Amino acid sequence: MPSVSALQAWIVASLSFLQLSSIAFAEPTVGIISVRSEDVSAKHEFVGRVEAINSVDIRSRISGFIEKQLFSDGQLIKSGQQLFLMDARGLQISLADAKAGLASAQASLDDAERRLARNQSLSGQSVTRATLEESQAARETAAAALQSAQARVSQAELDLSYATVISPIDGRIGAANLSVGNFVGDSSSVLARIVEIDPVRVVFSVSDRTILDLRAAAPEASKEELAGRYRPGLRLANGQAYPERGTIEFFGNEIDEQTGTLAVRALFPNRGSLLTPGQFVTVVIAEAEPELRPVAPLGAVQQDRAGKFVFLVDEKNEVALRRIEVSTQTGGNWIVDSGLKDGDKLIVEGLQNVAEGVAVKAVPASSEAEPSPAGAAK
Repeated sequence: MPSVSALQAWIVASLSFLQLSSIAFAEPTVGIISVRSEDVSAKHEFVGRVEAINSVDIRSRISGFIEKQLFSDGQLIKSGQQLFLMDARGLQISLADAKAGLASAQASLDDAERRLARNQSLSGQSVTRATLEESQAARETAAAALQSAQARVSQAELDLSYATVISPIDGRIGAANLSVGNFVGDSSSVLARIVEIDPVRVVFSVSDRTILDLRAAAPEASKEELAGRYRPGLRLANGQAYPERGTIEFFGNEIDEQTGTLAVRALFPNRGSLLTPGQFVTVVIAEAEPELRPVAPLGAVQQDRAGKFVFLVDEKNEVALRRIEVSTQTGGNWIVDSGLKDGDKLIVEGLQNVAEGVAVKAVPASSEAEPSPAGAAK
């Protein structure tokens, strides 16, 4: 019989073998991502500048002293909102004088009409034809004088209305150039400036080569149809994507000889006032209808003599080899034409430890292995 020490050594050796065997046959861990489709339509980028669609220099239409400023510098302004009050005492006196003249002209007309009516009733008796004609002429003269007096009242009321300076547009007003108490001598003095900020216009230039590319994609389309087919987006100076899409409103009618580009304008809503006139942005032109395709990270796609393939984890947690067809690269990914669908569990980490049919332990891949959005701007 074996000794006790020999038996103990055999037990230890057996346990060590079992541990090594369990390690050798442990399921390898792989990192996976869920395949998803992205918009892979062609995108074109241009440098653009934000412009206000409308801007107005606020001026006074009358001379006088500024009595009140009715806004704060930099405030959002509505069309018709009061901005300045001018000293209107002289205008009020002029209006009162014009109304007095109107009352006098009305009285003269009433008297002329009474005389005409009396002479007409006595015509052929004690009133001669000449007297009747004179009274008719007097009535017409008084009527014309009344119209003139009414016009003077209307003009005086209009002048008085100019004492209140109002905004003709919605927008944001800048700092006032003249403060309360300053005298405005004529309409050349700019009191303040208002720029419309919602919507805004973004102006950019498109190269003739890009125009040819766009034309090749839709050779029969008119300018208006091209404008409807492509929707512009924006990327701000800090790399942030602007949340609203725009619409192309204008194509130039000739190529600039110096730059070889065509001027294009697009309108963008600006409800949050994130865009400011004069600001530079990146304009990203893409098709209005997205082209969705599955994408796979470059590092997850392998190739042999038969073509490109990837490894997936199936419902049994086993490795499956899948042949795929790809077209082009975009944003660090392959655009997959066939072989993958949304939801497939694609192995992107631990590929060196797998083979077809091997059981694996699948865990979510680290964020670095996640596919970047197709067509993402660098």
